Amino acid sequence: MERGGHYGTSLLLSAGCLLWLDFLQAVVAVTVIFAVERLPDQDHYIPEWAVKHRGPTHSLTFAVVVAFVLASTIAYPVHLIQSFVATHGPLSAPVVPSVEVWALIGGAALLSLVGHIATDALTVGGGYKVEPLWPFDSRTVAAGLCRADDVRWNVGLLAAGATAFAAAVLHELYYSVVVVLV
Repeated sequence: MERGGHYGTSLLLSAGCLLWLDFLQAVVAVTVIFAVERLPDQDHYIPEWAVKHRGPTHSLTFAVVVAFVLASTIAYPVHLIQSFVATHGPLSAPVVPSVEVWALIGGAALLSLVGHIATDALTVGGGYKVEPLWPFDSRTVAAGLCRADDVRWNVGLLAAGATAFAAAVLHELYYSVVVVLV
């Protein structure tokens, strides 16, 4: 898929986060989703002889490793800052447990990367089919529903994602106003 299709998938996933998570958690999750959603396609900037497009960067192994590293890289400094503030500031204990920060960041990153892989798996694939189980299995996946540059699919995914995200925002606004007024 092209950018529009991937943005649409990210918006669909973000809509789910808005509906299922608390507001602050949803903001963090949506930020992470959009920060990493194009990461697998950075293989375009690596020579083909080193890393083939839709190869290792479009695998579950890559998604798990990136999610783990990103979550660990963010959760530990958050823990240190909260510990410092709890010791030397007005707080008596850390505000958010490090495990929750780690799970939120890692889960959002994993969700985003798997969404990217699934979106690319919708395409015909051509010479570039997704290898989701690399390095354990070299089988490729291509659903063959469209070409990566199919305007209808890319715009359709973007429109579906934008609609779902807007509906989720309106839902959250409506219920936050109703709760405040009642």
